[in-house]
Amino acid sequence: MSTFAGRLINTALILAFGSLYVWYGGKSALFLFVITLLIGVSGVLIHACGPRYINIRRSMQSNRMLSGETIHVRVELEFESRIPLLWIVLCENTPAGVHRKCFFPGMKRQFTYQYQLSGLRRGIYEWDNGRLYWGDIFGWNTISAETSGGTSLSVVPSVTVTEYGESLVNTSTVAGEGQLSEQRSLQGSRGHEFRDYQHGDPMKRIHWKSTAKTGRLQTFVPETMESPSLHILVYEGQAGYAQSWDNSSDHPAFERAVSMAARWIHQADMDSIPYQLWSSDREGLAYQQTYKFGEMQSSSDLERSLDRLALARISWASQGGSSMMKRTMLEHMSTGSRVIVLSGRMDADLHQWVLDAVSLGIQVEVQLTETARTSLTDKSVADSKLPVPQSQSAAWLEQLQHCGVKICNVADHPIPPVGKVVVTDVGA
Repeated sequence: MSTFAGRLINTALILAFGSLYVWYGGKSALFLFVITLLIGVSGVLIHACGPRYINIRRSMQSNRMLSGETIHVRVELEFESRIPLLWIVLCENTPAGVHRKCFFPGMKRQFTYQYQLSGLRRGIYEWDNGRLYWGDIFGWNTISAETSGGTSLSVVPSVTVTEYGESLVNTSTVAGEGQLSEQRSLQGSRGHEFRDYQHGDPMKRIHWKSTAKTGRLQTFVPETMESPSLHILVYEGQAGYAQSWDNSSDHPAFERAVSMAARWIHQADMDSIPYQLWSSDREGLAYQQTYKFGEMQSSSDLERSLDRLALARISWASQGGSSMMKRTMLEHMSTGSRVIVLSGRMDADLHQWVLDAVSLGIQVEVQLTETARTSLTDKSVADSKLPVPQSQSAAWLEQLQHCGVKICNVADHPIPPVGKVVVTDVGA
């Protein structure tokens, strides 16, 4: 019952019993009139002298958790009130739903209790503003005040359990024989490296002096880093995930790709290997999360990368994938760097991007998360309902294999289970 409706009923009863007593008298009519009048007066007092300066503090063991895990939230409620209160109800708008807690405070002004959240999917969550309710015994005079939210919680992807035991980074940075020619500066220090011009190389990387000496068009090659490097690309283009799926729920192949990316990041972090996470932001632009070469690694680098994965989503826009697959992403990578590409299946934009990476001497490994491995030479299967026919995808994979790209199918790897999203009271 709303506050206005309760007051309206109370006022109507006061007038009714008052009129009854005035016209007919009697102890019963007087008693009812006094009771309803006292309820009305108490409602005014409850509204005027109820809780003020409401303060809520939430604390968790960590503001970051793995998807599917359970986290306990400790809530401390404190307020001021000039009158004793019969009851109060605190409603918390948590990421897992609304949690309600009832107290019978009397003159007590501080309360502490706990609840737990479970089954949350990956993402960045924030508590919405809640409400604190209090009133009389009949509920005719129920008052509420808004309570502050704003507490944030990052739910990062769980790591897929896998038997894929290959070393994460191949320290070899050998390019093709005769492709690189090392140059020395006049002072004797190591200079830039050059190679023969390849179609698609930016004009700004052409080295004209070396071209004049060799008689062949020469281009700069980004300096080879002494440390091994790992680059992780989570493909978010819609065409990379052929299975139809409800936008409101988690796409299994994409969740598997994100989970595998989290595994690579954790392993690189444990091995102190420089890494980059590539994905796209909500506008579809290329985005990099970098642990820069030569810098000391910190826990914030890992946390930022996992937070980026927590926000990863399939781009349902028609050009969501192509806008991020640009050759400029590869220009500053050292020859011999390793790129792990995670996608549900191969599409045209991703296929061209991988070919460009291979042409620049970059080692690429493609991990497909959507369908079980099929024969790459079998092009008899085609499905007109798919964005790209399966036979075309198989042809692209076969071409990439001939170019030295390693193709792995990880569709059989399990996705860490995530239960039902619930919020549960666990008491004080």
